[in-house]
Amino acid sequence: MGSSGSGRISDYPGSSSSGNSGEGSGGGSQLDRCARAFNARLEDVERSGYYRTHGRVPPVGTQLTVVQNKRLVAQTVNGESVGNLPTSLNYLAACIKNGWTYVGTVQSAASPPPTASVSADFAAAPPSP
Repeated sequence: MGSSGSGRISDYPGSSSSGNSGEGSGGGSQLDRCARAFNARLEDVERSGYYRTHGRVPPVGTQLTVVQNKRLVAQTVNGESVGNLPTSLNYLAACIKNGWTYVGTVQSAASPPPTASVSADFAAAPPSP
């Protein structure tokens, strides 16, 4: 069971792509993308540290933050990974590198069968001056 990203090479940093993959044609800047709130269905939940430790998904209302590991990961305030963000959100790595932070809340959570799933809403916080 692997990731369920878009499968587009343009999802990965350093790739060059002429398409905006649904980002709109308003001429928005990188800053605009960094400032957006978003919802994500997390990937690889059953392989996460939280699931392996507790044998279940975190309850609805659990606060999460986004951190950069090998992939972008949603984790609890205690540092337990809950799941990977989809590769379509890889642009957030550059935002985090520039000081943006993302805090969210689990909106839905289901344990197996058939698979564990977690969906969360995230809000952006700009870099400190």
